[in-house]
Amino acid sequence: MIRARLSAFNNSLHNKLFFSYAVVIVIPLLILGGILYMTTIGLTQRQTQENRLLEMKVLSQNLQEYFNSLELYSRAIYTGEIQQLLNRGLPEDMIEQTRWKTSLFQQFAEWYGYMGVKGEIHNVTIVMPDGTMIQRDPLYIDESFADQSWYTQTLALQGEVRVAGPFKRSYYLPPSAASPYTFSLVRKINNTTGSAALGGLVVDVSVMDIYRMLGGLELKDVLILNADNEIVYSSAVEQIGQRWEDGSKIGANFSGWMDIGGERMFVGSAYSDVTGWRFVTLDPLSSIQSNSIRYRDITFGIGAFALVVALVISTFVSRRITRPLRSLQQKMKKVQAGDFNIQLDVASSDEVGQLTRSFNRMTEEIHTLVHHVYKSELARKEAQLKALHSQINPHFLYNTLDSMNAIAVIEEVPLLSRMAKMLSEMFRYSISSGEQIVPLREELKQVVRYVEIQQIRYDDKFSLVVDIPEELLDYRIPKLTLQPIVENAIYHGLEMIPGEGRISIVGRETDDYTILEVTDNGKGIPPEELADIQSRLRQRGAPSSVEHIGLANVQERLELHYGADCGISVLSEPGQGTTVAYRLPRAGASSV
Repeated sequence: MIRARLSAFNNSLHNKLFFSYAVVIVIPLLILGGILYMTTIGLTQRQTQENRLLEMKVLSQNLQEYFNSLELYSRAIYTGEIQQLLNRGLPEDMIEQTRWKTSLFQQFAEWYGYMGVKGEIHNVTIVMPDGTMIQRDPLYIDESFADQSWYTQTLALQGEVRVAGPFKRSYYLPPSAASPYTFSLVRKINNTTGSAALGGLVVDVSVMDIYRMLGGLELKDVLILNADNEIVYSSAVEQIGQRWEDGSKIGANFSGWMDIGGERMFVGSAYSDVTGWRFVTLDPLSSIQSNSIRYRDITFGIGAFALVVALVISTFVSRRITRPLRSLQQKMKKVQAGDFNIQLDVASSDEVGQLTRSFNRMTEEIHTLVHHVYKSELARKEAQLKALHSQINPHFLYNTLDSMNAIAVIEEVPLLSRMAKMLSEMFRYSISSGEQIVPLREELKQVVRYVEIQQIRYDDKFSLVVDIPEELLDYRIPKLTLQPIVENAIYHGLEMIPGEGRISIVGRETDDYTILEVTDNGKGIPPEELADIQSRLRQRGAPSSVEHIGLANVQERLELHYGADCGISVLSEPGQGTTVAYRLPRAGASSV
């Protein structure tokens, strides 16, 4: 069914024209649309990456300023008043303790005002060397920072500031705050006036400070992660403090495509040396592709419109072309049926009109040939046929030889009978008008007949050895290809030698060719004559001597049938014999 429809499509010029128009219009549109689509995606991706890098830069600068102000605030511990209070230690008297704490945190409050700190400090805690926690506001109950890993690791930094968190503290921030999470600025308090250990400082700041600071940037799909892949900041407040498993896949400075939560996203990240945080941006593929999809839809719409236009144009054009062609086709069928007295009206001067004029001239000439030339040609053929009948028919020769064979049998002359039979078969093989390309086995039979006749003539002076693999016996070669070479071997090589003459025919296959070799143990060919023979064999069409016309004939027929890379070559040494090698295509690759 499908094959029939394809055949009907191929037989319709209208279908071919429509298909051509469609291909010419649609393929460029598809290529253009694909290029536009991919270019838009790449451009959008680059713009997204550039925009995100700019956002990261602004975010990093703002956070840098913010944490610089917090770090500046933490330097209050190095003022003379605070250093003196810390070196005195916490008094044991409760009243003195209250005065000591009030004086201590008064210094922090004054420093806060002097420095113009932008951050909102929620609590300040001094962790004494023995682990005692002195707080500005008593927010931590039954808690200790001294045994926390983030605190002990910070003390080992010898005064360098570290940002820890986010923490969900035991207290809850004022009701106006949207999150209970804080992060802390932590540093060791170095003693600048003495040698005693003074402990450490922990400054708590609400995560909501970052929200207020970044709110004006209108950032979307931005995460801030700490070193443990915990979310410090997210547009979804409920995610703060949670561990983000995909964070381990994202390096410190990364830009590329990733599958996040089952969705393909373009991910960018930047690292902050100040906080040790990573800023991660997430842009879904769908948002990046939105413009590209719009261009794709426009391209498809233009393609659909172009197809409709192509259908209308091809239908109109094909009808103008195919209508006169169909008329011409119908008239040609009548000519095919034998009606040559047909003429068509020429309605145009284009290629179809020229074709119609040619058709009219053709029918006129055919009509003339049929009524004038055909009758005279028929008479001439009849005369030739009568002349042929008057010539000797080849069957006359076959019958005569068969009669000679019969008489020899009757007269009891077996050698004469054998020669007549072999000669009859040789003539029948040589001059038969049948197939000119025969299996190798048939050609070998002709060689055997010829050698048998020569053995009778020369009293078994010659012997023939054939060594051909069974699979090569069906190899097809031109008729009378081997027998002329064997004849040359007898007349020019073996006839005059004193001993027994031997002829061998060997066949084999190589990787590229089928090789046949006819070898005799005759007198060989002198070097000068051998060089002349080889030169003439290489020059196709060059005249050859009468002695070697058989070689030239075989060479020319092999080249015509198989090509110039095939043919025969002659190798000989005086007194050592001669070898004629046939180089033919491998079995299965030869032309038939």
